[in-house]
Amino acid sequence: MKPLDPKLLRHAGAARRYVLLTAGLGLGMVALTVLQARGLARLLGHAREVAGGHGRLLLWLGGVWLLRAALAGLQEWTGKRSAHRVIAQLREGLLTRLASGSEGGRASAGGVAQVELATRGLDALQTYLEGYVPQLLLTALATPALLVCVWRADPVSAALMAGSLPLIPLFMVLVGRFTREATARQLASMQQLSARVLDLITGLATLRALGRQRGAAAQVLRLSEAHARTTLQALRRAFLSSFVLELIATLSIASVAVGIGLRLLEGAMPLETGLFVLLIAPEVYAPLRQVGALFHASAEGAEAAAQAIARLEAPQPAHGTLAAPPLTSGTLELRDVSVATRDVGRRAPEGLSFVLPLGQGRILGLRGESGAGKSTALAVVLGLLPPTCGGVFLRPEGAAALALGSLDLTTYWAQLAWLPQRLHLEPGTVRESVCRGRVIPASALSAAAEATGFDAVAARLPEGWDTRLGRDGQGLSLGQRQRLALTRILAGDERLLLLDEPTAHLDEASEQRVLEVLKQRARQGTTLLLVSHRARTLAIADDVLTLHSHAASLDTLAEAA
Repeated sequence: MKPLDPKLLRHAGAARRYVLLTAGLGLGMVALTVLQARGLARLLGHAREVAGGHGRLLLWLGGVWLLRAALAGLQEWTGKRSAHRVIAQLREGLLTRLASGSEGGRASAGGVAQVELATRGLDALQTYLEGYVPQLLLTALATPALLVCVWRADPVSAALMAGSLPLIPLFMVLVGRFTREATARQLASMQQLSARVLDLITGLATLRALGRQRGAAAQVLRLSEAHARTTLQALRRAFLSSFVLELIATLSIASVAVGIGLRLLEGAMPLETGLFVLLIAPEVYAPLRQVGALFHASAEGAEAAAQAIARLEAPQPAHGTLAAPPLTSGTLELRDVSVATRDVGRRAPEGLSFVLPLGQGRILGLRGESGAGKSTALAVVLGLLPPTCGGVFLRPEGAAALALGSLDLTTYWAQLAWLPQRLHLEPGTVRESVCRGRVIPASALSAAAEATGFDAVAARLPEGWDTRLGRDGQGLSLGQRQRLALTRILAGDERLLLLDEPTAHLDEASEQRVLEVLKQRARQGTTLLLVSHRARTLAIADDVLTLHSHAASLDTLAEAA
């Protein structure tokens, strides 16, 4: 990523306001720095003289110092607020992109890593925005301005500074190229480790059943050790590069000080001028030194921002504008669908085909080993994930089949409901989380909550249905969140339900109640496509398909889980 990428300003409006405010504060601090140095030089240069103006000068210097401290505090405060806003805007844009299907559709191949980027990865941008960007702007404004002030006072010292200053950015560029690869490897290893841990948690039951849990744990341990090694390598390079930059700046200031000292001894320079230049010299180098010190601390966040911007600017997949036909009649067809996975040469599912009648209350179950592509098949049906081979088609009754890619997915999604295996609940009240902007009759809401057992959960909450939940349902247990998500699905009137492990985290009695409601919805004409490992859940299906993956040996399945 560039030191201050204009694309960041384009994708985050808060960054533009932050840059303008930081520039204004930087100019103010430059002016106060010059005034402070001039006042101190005058005070020290005439210290032996008895003058009644010294008291007023001290008060004036104190006022300048306080004002400069106030501007620095204001800059830090605005930096924190603006950083939070910029990160929130990038995160919102990225997650919207993920949810719209251009990125989120690739959930099986890299969605976990992308969610990791949108959460923890962008959190690392805080240091970049709070420290690196202000110092970068201060360098662009303060260094030339202070150098001009030194030149007006002492051209010789200004020439020495102008000759040594380019060495710092030169070495920063060389060091940046040296550390860029290490920083990218660190972020990639963090994303890979997070993805593998989440996959392990999801497939832990299957791994235990296959007796492969120790092998998966060893793999996570290897990834953890690799992440630790890349982090230590990045830190080692950061310390070494900071030492180089500090050494260059220190030697440069020392050369200026030696020259001033020799000329003062020869009487070739007034004392006040020499003191002024000596006081200004560290301030000329300070912004560049800070930029070098903060560059490595913010490199991970800058790398994450660059990846996020690249995804935000990636072309959207082409979807047609033809409205989806009603899902009350016709068929939903998958024709020889295969999806490539992260493992080279492996596809899950492989060659999946079925014809599911719509509007007839049919229930189709999908089963298979962990990693066989059951959740991926639902993503393909949703239109979130384009298949590697084959296609999805809607065939209205008495009409030709329509490829899902040629349809407006908004009109398609409006007619279906999806229960993912990994729940994501928006912050808000319990009622808002269930209704999601829909107008649901109280009777339907009550019946759905009673069927899932969520009515008892709501009754125990502090404010009932008006209790506010945090992000991802914070305030509810995993089982309670599952009941809430099921209530959301059953309270609606969508004609196609895509359910991924709908009875997970439920006890046997609750599972039986939910299955009865699902069968009732089917009798009312709703079409169900459900994924499950549980035999009791699949027992309500009219047909059950077993999914297979290409070259899916026992070891491969265990690694995918």
